[in-house]
Amino acid sequence: MTYQHEIRVSWGDCDPAKIAYTGRIPAFALEAIDGWWEEHLGGGWFHMEVDRGFGTPFVHLSMDFRAPITPRHRLICEVAPVKLGETSITFRVLGRQDGVLCFEGKFVCVFVAAQSLNTQPPEPDIRALVEPLLQPEA
Repeated sequence: MTYQHEIRVSWGDCDPAKIAYTGRIPAFALEAIDGWWEEHLGGGWFHMEVDRGFGTPFVHLSMDFRAPITPRHRLICEVAPVKLGETSITFRVLGRQDGVLCFEGKFVCVFVAAQSLNTQPPEPDIRALVEPLLQPEA
């Protein structure tokens, strides 16, 4: 089951064209990925860094925009892990409003030790958590 994160797009998120400012859209996707971690791990990025001692900084992101995002409807971001490597994890995020696909994106993070920022493999419990949730890449 894909995790769904609801975002209230506000007037302040919009540009003079009355649609979501392009720079806000990656932020919506990152908020949804943080929500995915919170849902499945019991805490998001803050919990991972402060309480667990590891982080997952982004090393790549790409997005395709399909339809404008406005404050008219809630933005539903569907998040799924699609790849778990030796030291990285890749997420797919699909953003929809009122059933219309507005964006799709690929987000790659690496696992690092919080203090040193040295790359490391995911901890065994993280690997065990993610592997059953992997979905095929589109």
